[in-house]
Amino acid sequence: MAVRNLSVPIQSYVFTRPWFRRLLGLGLCVGIAALAVAAGSHVPLVGAPLFAIAIGVLIANALPALPADKSLRIGDLGKQCLKGGIILLGASLDLGEIARTGLGSLPLLAVTMTSGLVCSLWLGKALGIDWRMRCLIGVGTTICGASAIAALAPVVRARAEAIAYSVTVVFFFNMVAVFTFPALGHLLGLSDSGFGVWAGTAVNDTSAVVAAGFAFSQAAGATAIIVKLTRTTLIIPLVLGFGLALPFLSREGRGASQPLLKRVRAAVPTFIILFMLAAAANTLGLVGAHAGEVQLAGRLVMVVALAAVGLQGNWRSFVGAGSRPLLLGLVTWFVVAGSSLAVQAWTQAL
Repeated sequence: MAVRNLSVPIQSYVFTRPWFRRLLGLGLCVGIAALAVAAGSHVPLVGAPLFAIAIGVLIANALPALPADKSLRIGDLGKQCLKGGIILLGASLDLGEIARTGLGSLPLLAVTMTSGLVCSLWLGKALGIDWRMRCLIGVGTTICGASAIAALAPVVRARAEAIAYSVTVVFFFNMVAVFTFPALGHLLGLSDSGFGVWAGTAVNDTSAVVAAGFAFSQAAGATAIIVKLTRTTLIIPLVLGFGLALPFLSREGRGASQPLLKRVRAAVPTFIILFMLAAAANTLGLVGAHAGEVQLAGRLVMVVALAAVGLQGNWRSFVGAGSRPLLLGLVTWFVVAGSSLAVQAWTQAL
């Protein structure tokens, strides 16, 4: 009898433990990923990455209390799995291929980033949007979504409200890109390389680039990730540039001490270094015949990450962003995507 009475407190103790809650979050994401892989095998034109996000979004909106439970750590899980999947993918690539694709995309990235930032700052001013939010939406759209926003926000002293709105706007267009880019790529008759470069330069967040790229094709996904990681490293000069320009952007920045170098160091993504080391191991022949298996493992881990991304897609949160920031994000995104296609068409790279 005593044992039976103790069973409920013991179960309650286990169920509330942080490690158990994290396992529940992982189990939910793995379950969604398994469904996505099964669905993707029957509808390969859509693919597991898009199914993972779609199923996650449906659950997030049908049962909003589930993904909103912070103890499940779904957001952290998604970030860790995405980085791990990219590192595993690196172990199936060659350093020479990465260098050619990454360096070859720099001129295009210079055009898309410049046009996007100019559009965001100019149009945002015309719409009466605060300069901080204009900067955050601009870098979030042109570089790498929430990561760029997080790196720049302390430099420009952005308020929590501006950060939340900017992340919401960028995340909204991430979801739109995931489901529209592959279809548009096929409609435009883009090659694997052309679509990979387009997705890598024009889709905001790394997770959305992964989903859109691999939904188009395996080769397009690999190219898109290389271009996206090259684009991500450009956070560093951009954070430096905004830090130096702060006195000219706002009177509050004049004479103020800003830990700029600390922010630059924090903006360096460690997983990119590990991605390069994994590629170096493959280039040196250390991965050998297992490259295909490693690549498959990386793709499966990324599907789990995309399930976590979908679980964070509660559409109710977009209502609070307001129409003007959404319009600014939309036009900036169009400018970045359009300039990428225009340059590739001009250079006959599509």
